[in-house]
Amino acid sequence: MIDTARLPLVLRHDLPLTVRLTLVHGRSDALALDGTGPQDQVLPLGQDKARGVFAVDCLIARPECAARQVTLRLNQQEQCVEIAAVGPVAPLTMNPDLPAARLTILMPVKDGGQVLADCLRSTLDELSRLDGGQLVIVDDGSTQAATMEMLDCAAARADVTLIRSGGGLGFTAAVNLGLRHIGAGPVLLLNSDVWVPAGTFARMLHHLREADVGTVTPLSNNAGSFCLLGPGKPAHMPAPDVCEILAQAADCHNSGCAIDVPSGNGFAMLISHECLRAVGPLSGIYESGYYEEVDFCLRASLRGWRHVAATDCFVGHVGSVTYGATKQRLTSANFRRLQQRFPHYADLYQGFVALDPLAAARRRILAELGPDRPLNPIDEHCPRPVAGGRVLLPSGNGNPVVLPCQGGIHAIVVNHRFRRLRIVPRLQLHASGVALYPGHNLLARFDEATETMLILDGREGRPLVEIALRDATSTDLAKLETAVLRFVASEAQEDESHALSV
Repeated sequence: MIDTARLPLVLRHDLPLTVRLTLVHGRSDALALDGTGPQDQVLPLGQDKARGVFAVDCLIARPECAARQVTLRLNQQEQCVEIAAVGPVAPLTMNPDLPAARLTILMPVKDGGQVLADCLRSTLDELSRLDGGQLVIVDDGSTQAATMEMLDCAAARADVTLIRSGGGLGFTAAVNLGLRHIGAGPVLLLNSDVWVPAGTFARMLHHLREADVGTVTPLSNNAGSFCLLGPGKPAHMPAPDVCEILAQAADCHNSGCAIDVPSGNGFAMLISHECLRAVGPLSGIYESGYYEEVDFCLRASLRGWRHVAATDCFVGHVGSVTYGATKQRLTSANFRRLQQRFPHYADLYQGFVALDPLAAARRRILAELGPDRPLNPIDEHCPRPVAGGRVLLPSGNGNPVVLPCQGGIHAIVVNHRFRRLRIVPRLQLHASGVALYPGHNLLARFDEATETMLILDGREGRPLVEIALRDATSTDLAKLETAVLRFVASEAQEDESHALSV
C-alpha cells in the first residue's frame, strides 16, 4: 500500500544497460527530468485517480564510456542522478578472428538442476548430428556445484564455448554478451529448460532458405503464440519420449511448412545472419526475461524481415525456471513498455489469435498423441494484448488474404495448405471483436447436403465460385485459392479504401 503522505517517491533499479527510475507522485506535484537524450524513455505506468497517485517509469540509457547525469525536479527540490557507464560495447558485427558457423546455439544459463541437465543432453546430442554447428553457453552467475561441473564438462567438447559473466546480467545482457563472442552465421537463441528432439536444427535452418525470413520459431507445449493447445494456452512439459513423438509427427504431417507470425519467441528463436546484423542486439529497456525478442522482431519487421513458425518442428519447454514467481511482475511491466514502443502490436497479436493460422498444423500433430497421452494445460494468468480497433493486413504480394466463412469448415479445406488464403469462421472473427482492413466482400459458405463450398459476393449474395469438396484434389483447392485471390485483387483495384466488416 502506498502512503500518499510520503509522496513523491523515487525508486531506482540499476539494469545492465539502463537505469530505471520509477516516480510515484501526487496530483499536485510538479515533476520534470532534465538531461535526457534520444535513447531515454519516459513511460507512464498507471494512476489511481481517486487517490490522486500517478506512476511513471524513466528508463535512462547507460553510456558506453564516461558517466552521465540527469536532474530530477520534484516541486522545489532538485536531485542529480548519476548514471554509471556500462563500459565500451563492441559493435554487433562479425568477429574476424572467429570462424563462421553453420549454426551457433546461444544459451544463457543460471543453474537449473535436472532441467538444465536434460536440456544440455538433448542439445549436445542434436549438435552432434549437425556438421558445422557450435554451442555458446553464457553462465550468468551459477552457484550450484553440480551446474558448474556440468558446464565444465560440456565445455570440454571442441564445439562448445563457455563464457562466465560473473552474474547479474540477466537474459538480455547475457545474450548480447554471447553475440559479441561469435562469428558469422545464423544464431539460435535457446533457453536452458528445453528438450530438443532429433532433427530439429536442420529443419529449422531449412526455413531460412527464403531471403526475407528473419526469424524461425518451432511449435512447443509452452511458448506463447506457438503453443500446441493454441495461442497463449501453455501445457506442462511432456516427457522426452513424447517430445520426440510430437517432433516426428510435426515432420511427417507438416514437412517444410512455415507460416508467417507477428513475432518469434525467444525460447528457441533462430535468427538469420543478415537479420541479426541489420537489426542489432536485444533492447536493454526491458526487465530481463520477457518481450525482448518481440521488440527485436518488431524492429526487424520495420526493416522488411518476416517471422515464421516452423510447424514441422517441436521443442519441449518447461518455462519460468529462472524467473519463477516474478514472472507476473516481469510480463506486466515489460508488456507496458512494448506497447509504448509499438502501439500497433496489441491489434497485431489479437488478429493473429482470431485468425489462428497455426490451427490446422497443430491439429495434425496432436492427432498423433491420442487420448491416452494428452497435453496437460497450465492454468496461467498472464497479460494478453487487448482487442480493439482494426487488424491491419498489409496489401501486396505474399501477405495472407482472410476469407470469412459462414458456419463450419469442411475438413478437406481445414487440412489443405493454402499458400496465402486463410479461411476462418466468421463467428470466430466476430467474437474476437476484429474487423479486417483493408479487406474485400467475399464470403465462403459450406453446403452440408451437397458437400460443396460457395464463394459469394457478400454484398449481393451472388455465388462467384463453387467447388465440390467430396472428391476435391490439391489441384482443385489451389485453383480455388487462385480464383479468390484474383477476385480480391480486382476489388482492390476498383476501391482500395473499401473495408470488410465481420
